Amino acid sequence: MDTVNPQSLVTLFEKTHQVLRCYNNKSQWPNIYPLLSQLAERYYQVYEHTPHAMQAQLTLYVKSYGYTTNLVVNQCVLITAFCKSLGYDSKVTQQLIFVCLTNYLCVQTQSNKLALRQPLNLQEKKQWQCRHQLAIKLLQSSQVPTDNISAVLARLNKYKQALLSTPQIMIYDGATILVALANIIAMNITYREHNDHISVYKAVADIYLRTPNQFAQYALKSIIAHIGPFVPGSVVKHGEQDLVYIGEDKTQKHLVISIDTEQKIRWHSIKAQLDANAKQRPIIDKRVLFSVWFSEHLVKNEEVNEQQQALLILISQVKVQHEYSYTALIKLLQNQTQTIENLCQSVKPYNKENLPGKDLRHSLCMVGLDNAPAIIQHVLFEQLVTSHKHPLQRHIHCRLRGIINILALFFRHNSEQQFEQLALPVYAYISYLIEHASTDLSRKTLHSKEPNNDKSPLLSWLFGVRQLDPDSLSQYLLTVLSDNPWTQALLDAEQHKKKSLSDSAKLWVAVKLISTQVYQPKYVLSPWQKQILDSVLKELGWPSTANFYSQLTSLGLSNSV
Repeated sequence: MDTVNPQSLVTLFEKTHQVLRCYNNKSQWPNIYPLLSQLAERYYQVYEHTPHAMQAQLTLYVKSYGYTTNLVVNQCVLITAFCKSLGYDSKVTQQLIFVCLTNYLCVQTQSNKLALRQPLNLQEKKQWQCRHQLAIKLLQSSQVPTDNISAVLARLNKYKQALLSTPQIMIYDGATILVALANIIAMNITYREHNDHISVYKAVADIYLRTPNQFAQYALKSIIAHIGPFVPGSVVKHGEQDLVYIGEDKTQKHLVISIDTEQKIRWHSIKAQLDANAKQRPIIDKRVLFSVWFSEHLVKNEEVNEQQQALLILISQVKVQHEYSYTALIKLLQNQTQTIENLCQSVKPYNKENLPGKDLRHSLCMVGLDNAPAIIQHVLFEQLVTSHKHPLQRHIHCRLRGIINILALFFRHNSEQQFEQLALPVYAYISYLIEHASTDLSRKTLHSKEPNNDKSPLLSWLFGVRQLDPDSLSQYLLTVLSDNPWTQALLDAEQHKKKSLSDSAKLWVAVKLISTQVYQPKYVLSPWQKQILDSVLKELGWPSTANFYSQLTSLGLSNSV
């Protein structure tokens, strides 16, 4: 990552201002997509390094860049703060920053005029109304896929209306909700000469009270918890003095600055109740705008999430083909409080009373040493998938449960296989998707339009991901589940043609076919796919394929909306 310093903040404003003017220079259109991608990445990097400096821009208005540039900067800061507070990865965060940069890409002039309450002429009104379509047209000049960006922009106005004034409109896409929230808040807090703007706290509170959308409410609470009780850059009263709030020092005292009559900045560390005004105001002092946020006095709250890596290491240490003693398993899971609690619940099906285990040793004894490793891995994978945060998290979990339930139905008449061991490759696959294809995930269920295709649909198609790197997928799955016999079979079902499929691979083909039919009812099986499905069901003890289909409804499968 490039060095982050006060000049980095200046550059963000300059590049944002420049990119908003690209619409007027058609020769620049093919360069807009890479420019926006680089700018989105830089917003993310600067926020990661110095969040206080970025949050301060919500209270400081740089007049020389004009209203729309400040508005877009505010929206980018807000969407980054939302993503950070919700635990989203860098790829998802940068994609949503990209959308925010695109929002006003073609209407800088119109936005400035509206802020000044000046009327738009007929041509300007038309351009304002079509701003998102024009933005997509610009992006497509770079000859790159824009489906995910287009989808968010297409829904944006409807979502803003639903959040503010029409709560009966159903909204369900987390990414669009966040962009809409960031846009609404940015429009409300960005300084205007008529002084009709409000502080970020009031803006958040107003939306929270008006919207019944639970995800929106959760996101609003998360961003306030992330920012804290004082926005950096706020004006605070201490005695008779007006000070600028910076953050906290190493002793957790308030760190503030004052500017004396000689224009010298003085630093103060105080412990007192503060009366703060977070309303954005014009500032020309570049020290306050850009420099003071890099002081050694300011404590940086570095958040390091090592949970996922620790879970992956633990998963790879548990081998289903290895012989363990109870003592060895207990030692392996020591200090893993959440895993032990989940394990005690997961052993319920292994006793007639459906009771949880009392403690770790009791749970392991209930299932036996042969079954324990796979059950432990299953619990760990459930934790791993849950630990990956994503705007579509609820949908992903709902779809994952549906596939697992379909897999369980296949084995309803066959108890020879330990189900937890069977399900593990699916959990590993979904964990890979969230980690390596987070920006491609969608609610779409894809399917092949070629009736004679001699490969089965990819499992990723059930999550809207058209293509994956097969080598990367294989390496990931075989690393975390090296001794699971069903892992290679799933990879073969993804990558091999119908003539070279083993019996185990055919099972995964059948599971994918049924899952695709459930979530894409128009999908029609080809003759060879029907043949594989019939043979797999017969091998697993089903009297007929029709009987299997009749039992699907008992699973209560559904989408997350």
